[in-house]
Amino acid sequence: MPTETAPRFPSTLAPPAYYNGLEDRLRQTLLPVLDPYLSDPSRSPLRILELASGTGSHAILFTKTYSIQQIAEIQPTECDQYGVGKIQQTVDEAYPAAGVEEAPTSRVRILRARKLDVMDDKDWAALADAGEQSPYHLVFGSNFLHMIPFPEGPQRIFASLSQLDLVSPSARLIFYGPFRPSSTAFFSASDEKFDAEIAARPHDAPYTLGLRPLDELVRIAEGQGWTSEARHEVPANGNWVLVFRRS
Repeated sequence: MPTETAPRFPSTLAPPAYYNGLEDRLRQTLLPVLDPYLSDPSRSPLRILELASGTGSHAILFTKTYSIQQIAEIQPTECDQYGVGKIQQTVDEAYPAAGVEEAPTSRVRILRARKLDVMDDKDWAALADAGEQSPYHLVFGSNFLHMIPFPEGPQRIFASLSQLDLVSPSARLIFYGPFRPSSTAFFSASDEKFDAEIAARPHDAPYTLGLRPLDELVRIAEGQGWTSEARHEVPANGNWVLVFRRS
């Protein structure tokens, strides 16, 4: 029985060593690729919904990098209350002088973390009912598609964002992480090795873990009213930034 003190699916979590120096790695490798989308003056200021926020490292990095004129606020989420607590701990440690509601007006607001299991319609509905009802301009998710059900997970994400009017008509959805070109190939030997490693983890998740095929992901998106806008390889680690927009 999952509790607030234990993760729901431990096998889907990154090992603790992954977080050592993570902010510096993100700033050097990922941020240059994301910057044109996060600092786009034609869409500023952004309301950002982050899926599978992990410990909240991305939200903290974005607040340190961008002004409130570029990003108005960020809504972090995780799939269980354990993850929600981890995010809130990170945010509170980074900004101990002010709570979420008392954040300085000069700083990008990080809203209190919410539970969002992408497979749970009730969580999606609660997100749609929360807050100021303003749509999100950008949805971002990092290193998690290989840890959720496929194809059901991405289908729920694309469909829920559109059908519940959670995003603006010109919204972008950006995924970052490792992928494979198709269900029969890999981009590299290291990707194939990583795929085998995560698939062999203790099977506490009731579905198969593994790198997801880009060609199938694009078809899923198109079936839910989204178009593949751009695909960027991150040379430093062989991961990808996939950008989708509403059709």
